[in-house]
Amino acid sequence: MMRLIEYFIENKRLNYMLLLFVLFMGYYAYEKIPKELFPEIALDKIMITGGYAGTSAETLDKMVVSDIEDDLGSINGIDRIETVIRPGTFTIVLSLTSGADKIDALNKAKDAIARSRQYFPPDMIEPVAQLMVHNRPLISLSLSSDKLSKGALIEAAKEIKSQIARNPYISEVKIYGDADKEVSVRLDTQAIKAYGLDPSLVAQTIGSLSYIYPVGDIEQSGNYIFLSTAQGKASKEAWESTLIRIGGKEVRLGDIADVQITYPQTKTLSTFNGRPNVTLVISKGAEGNAIELSEELRRFVETKLQKVYPDIYFNFYQDTSKPVEDRLNIVVSNLMFGLVLVFLSMALLINFRIAAIVTMGIPISFAIGLIFIYYTGYSINIISLLGGLIVIGIVVDDAIVVAENIQRYINLGVPKKEAVLQGVREMILPVSLATVTTIAAFLPLFMMTGEIKNFIILIPIAVVMILIGSLLESFFFLPLHALEFLKKQKNFINWEPLQNAYEALLHTMIRYKYIFLVTFLVLIPLFTVMILKTMHFTFFPSFDGNYLYVTAKAPTDTRIEETQKIAQEIERYIMKHKSEYALKATSTVIGSRRSLAGENEKGDNMLYITLELYDMKPQSFINAYINPILNFSFDFHNPNFIREEHTYDLAKKLRKAIAPLKARYGLQELGVKEDKPGLIKSDIQVNLSGRDTAKIMKAIALLEQNLSSVDGVKDVSDNVQEGKMEYKLHINDYGEHLGLTEAAIARALAGYFLDNRKAMTFSETGVMEIKTRALAKDDVQTLYRFELSTPQNRQVRLMDVVTITKKRDFEKIEKRDGKVVKTVFANLDKKRITAPEVLQKIQPLIREIRKEGVTVDLLGENEKNQQLKNDMKRAVVIALFLIMITLLFIFPKMRYVLMVMSVIPFSMLGALLGHKLLGINLSMPSVIGLLGLAGVVINDGIIMLDFLHGTTEAETFYERAKLRLRPILITSITTFLGLFTLIFYATGQAVILQPIAISLGFGLLWGTVLNLVYLPALYAVVNKIKPSRSDS
Repeated sequence: MMRLIEYFIENKRLNYMLLLFVLFMGYYAYEKIPKELFPEIALDKIMITGGYAGTSAETLDKMVVSDIEDDLGSINGIDRIETVIRPGTFTIVLSLTSGADKIDALNKAKDAIARSRQYFPPDMIEPVAQLMVHNRPLISLSLSSDKLSKGALIEAAKEIKSQIARNPYISEVKIYGDADKEVSVRLDTQAIKAYGLDPSLVAQTIGSLSYIYPVGDIEQSGNYIFLSTAQGKASKEAWESTLIRIGGKEVRLGDIADVQITYPQTKTLSTFNGRPNVTLVISKGAEGNAIELSEELRRFVETKLQKVYPDIYFNFYQDTSKPVEDRLNIVVSNLMFGLVLVFLSMALLINFRIAAIVTMGIPISFAIGLIFIYYTGYSINIISLLGGLIVIGIVVDDAIVVAENIQRYINLGVPKKEAVLQGVREMILPVSLATVTTIAAFLPLFMMTGEIKNFIILIPIAVVMILIGSLLESFFFLPLHALEFLKKQKNFINWEPLQNAYEALLHTMIRYKYIFLVTFLVLIPLFTVMILKTMHFTFFPSFDGNYLYVTAKAPTDTRIEETQKIAQEIERYIMKHKSEYALKATSTVIGSRRSLAGENEKGDNMLYITLELYDMKPQSFINAYINPILNFSFDFHNPNFIREEHTYDLAKKLRKAIAPLKARYGLQELGVKEDKPGLIKSDIQVNLSGRDTAKIMKAIALLEQNLSSVDGVKDVSDNVQEGKMEYKLHINDYGEHLGLTEAAIARALAGYFLDNRKAMTFSETGVMEIKTRALAKDDVQTLYRFELSTPQNRQVRLMDVVTITKKRDFEKIEKRDGKVVKTVFANLDKKRITAPEVLQKIQPLIREIRKEGVTVDLLGENEKNQQLKNDMKRAVVIALFLIMITLLFIFPKMRYVLMVMSVIPFSMLGALLGHKLLGINLSMPSVIGLLGLAGVVINDGIIMLDFLHGTTEAETFYERAKLRLRPILITSITTFLGLFTLIFYATGQAVILQPIAISLGFGLLWGTVLNLVYLPALYAVVNKIKPSRSDS
């Protein structure tokens, strides 16, 4: 190793050329790395979707879903099966076990569907199985017009979609409000009756009017001929003039039906800022740069689309690149500010020259880290940047220790080159092993499981890569800089008074070493437990986002037009108070929503309003005036930063303002949601299952009543709302006597009441479906008056041959591993209460419910907490083993290893005090910070014990311990200052990782006290060092 270091010192040109190459590659990597708000979440899940129009949830379950679930249950590698069945549609999500072969599981799932195919209705489209992919939403583009029809907007949207989708970095473009043209044949049942036609044969005959598939070909010498039919009619008039023959009678289609070539009535209505629109939701691929793609799309609209479509208003909204750019600027400026603080502290605590060469190493370390991150396929996002911010103070520790040791030899008069080599030689092992211990603490985070791992894994990646960069910089680039830049120089601050005071403390400590040690061993665990009992735990801290979401659900039988009126009333209130809410734009969807429980739902009775807000005004002098300088924007009055209230307070205000609408319209659900990390849909989720539905319903009522009475619990809901009325038709004795069958009746009715495809035809733009339905399909009297043809060609009223049983089932069926589950959801005001506290309050009720034979599963935040607990137990054990193995390279005796490691649990007190002082709850990031603290805090312990090792005399003990005061204080102070901005000035999504910085920063400050006082006292007791005569 020393030969290689000496080689790089001797070959200056090579060294500097390599340095320039590293910086260039780091810049290149930064430019090329995809930039996004949050990292991609790789989902180990398979999703199966399917449906059959016109079926109730219960019928669809019996007819299709249960058979598929039975076959899926035998596939290896599936952890759980979660199913949601709604009228006409179902979704099955297969969660795979860790390490399962996703492709193999997908193929087996497809085989299971194929095996169940024999039980499906003949005309049902086979369900689709695919790997779940987490799309990266980039931006939404609204198309609206005062002049063009909805159909014209849809056609324009399709053309624009095809152009945007050509961009290789765009992964998906979805059109909301989209529909395909169809030939809608609305059958007049009264006219059919007047002509004496068989209703079932009418629908059947219409299905044969068009045939789009090839008929064949003729291979004639010199002439190749394709054969096909005319493939239907081209216009409404042509269709209506078509002659059809049924039972020997010939009529024009227009005489018995109203034919329209049109876009069907969509199941969803959407508006942007109150204007009806069609929306393109654009997602980017893994390689795309969100900021550049957004700018490119805006230029595309301005330079091309606005000229081609002058009658269309184009509006971008929900632009994820904007918060990416803003947050990147904030984090970059925090990094720069941390860099400035670290430089100034080193210049003050050591000297300017050391501060310069150490600070110079920071961009080199980050460049090496960026190169690693780029070529391992990760992105720059809030998590990776905050990982860099966390490590900025730690990354200088190696360089400080090496540079200061070189400076010590230079000050002793050793020739420069020899001083450099000697200073580096002494530090190779301790610095390398200190870095390894820090890496060892973060390394087990790679072994976390589930979605938590996908979200947080960039923290250890950023930390490990940059620390490796720091180690390489300290041994290959720093020595040459030290040789050329350092000289014999006094420190800026005279450390002697502080060192003398510390030595006096050591004298006192040696005299009363047992009292010192017992005090630490008793009081620290006691205080730690006492503070821990007063702390609250929440999985993720809340943060200030840029969006609010109003979600509502009207009674089941509400028509989409009635739901639209409710949405318009909410919109009017919001627009009236636009400035109060710092509103930038609103987007409304009627017909689908994301519920308060975080579930996606569709239905005419649902609405979802997205409020895009302006950014929060800078809340500190640093954010207002320092950050714009350090991120080089120099934008001190950004017009987007005008909001004065936190989204938490605005959501509370809006929730109160629209609350009266719930009673006025009899809404089943009405609430306001804020942005939150996507790992947990509902804070509280209680799943209930069992055979006795009555007991489950009673338990749900009790749980909801109990939860609603807890202060701080909000948005209490469940999944047991009643669905739409279902009429079950049973053929009676008279019908059977006439020779009618259920199948014959079903086929006759399907042509008039089931919106399914009868045939296909071509339009000028592609394929169109031909669908039949009754002219007054949605009038129940049409059903009551419907007539059937018997095998004897007699006409008989439907009501004479069937009896109707009316039934109202649940709106949807949710299943877990094949068992039907009913669920109670709730969200929390985390400033007032946490999930563990709520669950503690309802535990007596849960025990009573279980006694009734009802199975209770606690999911939501509780499930993630349990997963985190199991992961962290494993991570802590692995980290401690790795640290112990590393320490054994330095200290041959086990007692010294255990002495250093004893600092780890005691340092927890500092982390807890930091959370307490700042009024922040413990959270999952706090726990990760504590794990990282284990590797960081013992580095100073290594420095102390490495110098004390072998000491038996008090005077030598004092002298060696005093020599370690300055490097321990310097490394601790620089690390804390590197974390300073994240600890005290975290904003927006950066708040998510603030607890990591608090755990590291305050834990390290307290760890410094332990390493300077507790560890020497422990060493003195273990090695029986007696006070010197001067002490006596």
